[in-house]
Amino acid sequence: MRKVGILSLAFSLALLSLAGCASNTTQSSGASSAGGGGADVIKIGGIGPLTPPGSPVLGEEIQKSMQLAVDDINQKGGVLGKQLQLFYEDSAGSPEKGQSAMEKLIKKEQVVAIAGEGHSSAALAEIEVAKRDNIPFIVAEAWSDAITEKGYENIFRVAPNNSMFSKRVVEYVEFAGYKNVAILAEDSDWGIGNVDLLKKQLTDKNIPFKSIVVDRNTKDFVPQLLDLTKDFQPDIILNIMTGVGCYLVVKQAHELGIAPSAKTAMLMGGADAAYPEIWETTGEAAKYLVWQAPYHPKAKFTDLTQPMVKAYEEKNGRKPTYAALHAYDTVLLLADAITRAGSTEPAKITKALEEAKLLGTRGTITFPSEKGVDYHNWLPALLFMQYTQVNQSPDDAEILFPKDVSTAKYATPDK
Repeated sequence: MRKVGILSLAFSLALLSLAGCASNTTQSSGASSAGGGGADVIKIGGIGPLTPPGSPVLGEEIQKSMQLAVDDINQKGGVLGKQLQLFYEDSAGSPEKGQSAMEKLIKKEQVVAIAGEGHSSAALAEIEVAKRDNIPFIVAEAWSDAITEKGYENIFRVAPNNSMFSKRVVEYVEFAGYKNVAILAEDSDWGIGNVDLLKKQLTDKNIPFKSIVVDRNTKDFVPQLLDLTKDFQPDIILNIMTGVGCYLVVKQAHELGIAPSAKTAMLMGGADAAYPEIWETTGEAAKYLVWQAPYHPKAKFTDLTQPMVKAYEEKNGRKPTYAALHAYDTVLLLADAITRAGSTEPAKITKALEEAKLLGTRGTITFPSEKGVDYHNWLPALLFMQYTQVNQSPDDAEILFPKDVSTAKYATPDK
């Protein structure tokens, strides 16, 4: 998922800082440099974008969350009497770099299992490497249906898939009573996959729509926004972009007076809406923006949720998004599988993952065995929130949907 666009100077420096400070390899505190089968440690791999064109903020969050879980487990005695050791590689959100990163984790670092990734295009390349070498891989935050639909026995996922996401978006559109839908999406596996699914589901519901797919590196969205609203009056725009691109869509739509406005709402589909950086690029434009996430502190989940959120914030100086919870849970799952397998052999870890029933930060995780898009894919709940103040913390946003956990109704921008 994730894109790059025009940034303010401050945001550019922030990205560069993130990319520069993030090392390619992270080791758990107190762990030796022994291999996966060594006497002292069990090596596991982590992967995600630390440099563009991927989203460095997302990749660093995945990395930090995985490391937090490793540290928590090691403080409690580790796994099979050994300490876990995390090696984290930068995928840059691209298939080529993702594939190379997987090769390094498997061949050089000799990890026994891998988790992570936040971009579908990269993940689709990475699962091919994992399949070839029979290494269990848990995808933390990449949503393309094809990742699990391929039916690879050693591939798992703890994030929503496109089919679930698009279905929930259309449910929200119906719930809110929108009649005309505009879709602006990036040309990634995540974006194109969602457009195809949304178009089918909107057609089935007899809801008129207009859609445009743009290059993921687009910086100026004015032509597309004007095209979407020419001879068509949408009452909601679905912003199916990621990274800085999704911020620029919000900013430029606001400058054009299109959305969010009294006539037209905007829903952002990517995780980026929950990052504080949204305000640095959009300014007041993100006020009244609707966004979705599988986690929000106003909706209660499990006894592990708040301790993890608190520990992450204390260690990193910022609150985690749902991607952090996804990543944290992947390490819990790997540790549990290795423990139940009584082995670090990848095939035995895969078998144990198939039989998992583990309390995570967002519910009890199990992996469906029926082949199809949901194969080996645990699906967390999806919530829809709205910002109502400039510079509002994601934690202070109101939940609009589902109705049983909503905290407020949609706030319409002033005319």
